[in-house]
Amino acid sequence: METTTPTFCRICEAVCGVEATVEDGRVTDVRADRANPHSLGFMCTKPKAMIEILNDPDRVTTPLKRIGGPGEFEPVSWDEALDDIAGRLKKIVGDHGPKAFATHVGNPSAFDACGGMAATGLREAIGSPWSYGVNGEDGASYVAAAGLQLGSTAIFLRPDIWRTDFLLMVGANPWISKGSVISEPQIRKAMNGVIERGGRVVVVDPRRTETARHFEHVPVRPGTDAWLFLGMLKVIFGEGMVDEEFLDAHVNGAHRLRDLVGRVSMGRCAERSGVDEETITDLAHGFGTADSAAAYGRTGACTQRFGTLNNLLINSLNIVTGNLNRPGGAMFGWGALDFPKLAKQGGIDGYGTTRTRTLGLPSGLGLLPTQGLWRDITEPGEGRIRALLTFSANPVLSSGAGGRKLVEAYEQLDLHFSLDLYVNESNKHAHYILPGTTFYERPDLPSLGLALEIRPTLYATEAVVEPRGDCREEWTVLNEIAKRMGLGGAYPVKPLRLLAKLGINVHPMKLLDMAIRTGPAGDLFGLRRKGWSLKKLRTRAPHGAKLADHLPVQKLAKVLATDDKRVRLVPDEFAAEVDRLLAHTDDDAFPLRAIGQRELRSHNSWMHNAPRLTTDDRQPTALVNPADAAEAGLVGDGDQLEITSQSGSITIPATITDDVRQGTVAIPHGWGHDGGWQRANRVGGVSSNLLASAEPDDIEPLAGMSILSGIPIRIRAAAAGEDGRADRLRQAQPVG
Repeated sequence: METTTPTFCRICEAVCGVEATVEDGRVTDVRADRANPHSLGFMCTKPKAMIEILNDPDRVTTPLKRIGGPGEFEPVSWDEALDDIAGRLKKIVGDHGPKAFATHVGNPSAFDACGGMAATGLREAIGSPWSYGVNGEDGASYVAAAGLQLGSTAIFLRPDIWRTDFLLMVGANPWISKGSVISEPQIRKAMNGVIERGGRVVVVDPRRTETARHFEHVPVRPGTDAWLFLGMLKVIFGEGMVDEEFLDAHVNGAHRLRDLVGRVSMGRCAERSGVDEETITDLAHGFGTADSAAAYGRTGACTQRFGTLNNLLINSLNIVTGNLNRPGGAMFGWGALDFPKLAKQGGIDGYGTTRTRTLGLPSGLGLLPTQGLWRDITEPGEGRIRALLTFSANPVLSSGAGGRKLVEAYEQLDLHFSLDLYVNESNKHAHYILPGTTFYERPDLPSLGLALEIRPTLYATEAVVEPRGDCREEWTVLNEIAKRMGLGGAYPVKPLRLLAKLGINVHPMKLLDMAIRTGPAGDLFGLRRKGWSLKKLRTRAPHGAKLADHLPVQKLAKVLATDDKRVRLVPDEFAAEVDRLLAHTDDDAFPLRAIGQRELRSHNSWMHNAPRLTTDDRQPTALVNPADAAEAGLVGDGDQLEITSQSGSITIPATITDDVRQGTVAIPHGWGHDGGWQRANRVGGVSSNLLASAEPDDIEPLAGMSILSGIPIRIRAAAAGEDGRADRLRQAQPVG
């Protein structure tokens, strides 16, 4: 019997509505859900690829116990695995204290509301403060800037693209990524609409990305975006394009920012950024005089040496021009979930409330940077991590220089257990791998998406099919470990753990329902007749419900989380980063810059075993400008290119193209596989992590992030017979 069920994709922030076709208990097809009010009939190819992952013969479908070296496992029963994990973890915590345990969560766990809640719950039940996450290689600088200026790392400013007259997009490529820290499946239509209204869209990126090809493109020199923003602000202040009334009413520190930009000259901003003065001035005029304007930066802006400063400056462009909390500007979130309120209740809204044990790197949105993890495992002392849960994470490939350091650190752990779909380059070092679910196999709520929407909607899903093999929902696995440790359950709050000790286990979806019902659009348990609950959603709007056409303008005193309910435009950390920027010098031995590259048929490191995305002829290549290629001795596409940084060297085939500005090399992200996924392994490729530095001076200080964009490098044509396969398997050594 064939049935069609509305559900939604959980691969990226777009979280598109889809309809899954199920026949005899198997997902046989998936198509875009035209009735979903969020995605409005849009879907990329990845939900179909997830069907291949669901049924992949390489997928882990039974608990695995390590019996030898890395990657050597044998199947065991759930009871054997859970009893041993719970027993060993209880002893480790008993002998060394709660700080001996840590969690590390990867990108997919952000799209598993129930599992993510349980990972936090297990850690809270044990009493450990250590929660590490991939955010340190993605958006930690973004949330750090929010915490410093707005008072909460959970306040996400998002560009009101549907209504703006000038969109400045920095280091983002939504034609490929569909947007990030913004949930808008129709982002192409929204951006084209700006042009149709007579407005401007400007894409700032060292590469002429798929997005940049459609709009105005400003090819900034990699890693120098802060100089461009300082130049724009200098013009905006100097030519009176500041909204003084807004600043007087809502902002502290405008005079301090004026003084900071007064320290730089337009000539130096142009020289450092590689963007001429005329263009900088034109951008400032366009942004400062538009009826509405929004500046938005993402991964490319976040992962630089001055990533947090970039985000502080991007926010400042929105603030000083009065485009904060203005239709068409940078808007605050509103929707089914009051995310800042929930984050505050969970204690994760603060900046730097927890710091890593050895380097003191700050937390953001409750997550510590991965760069601190390997040190906190290997360095002796109080609070040393001896037991680790990795949840849908592969930091060996995804976490900068700290990733390769983790290979050695993992082998020093007394207990390492992983929840995942595959044996990957990281968890092959674990003692146990516990099989989790694909998104077709579990109920869910798009909690992250609801926090990032610019057209507020609400939708949810039941499981489409039963978990394959012996796979189990992640929250049930972690709840069972907590139970066997005598902790009740894996719940973030003590009353629920006490109930679990009495045999009353509350499904996380019920907790999410409570958050919906008490949220801005909830039914308040019947007191608000037009409000929503998950039950009402299932019966009245199974494809989802539209809550509003646009984000509303809100009272700043209600939204801001600073003590005085005013924007803290230039905190001391901001000024210190400007000092650091002005003092920074380049090493002439490494004249070029490496950046990352997103690909349409790829997603981080975890979808590379799907044939739909990873075809048999797939070959990752680095993009090189023709002038740089000629100087390096490259003859044509496919020639092997050796890329060397201060920290290491890789060799990768080259594609010669003027899509990257001179002095820039773009390297695909997430490759260099050597795990239990055969197709991904066959592709080869290399990990750009080998180029990233793990030295403390090369960690972005305000967010603790790896520097992955703008890495200083030099290049040459590799000698005949060289390729990258050896490089990806060896430990990179410092290069002189």
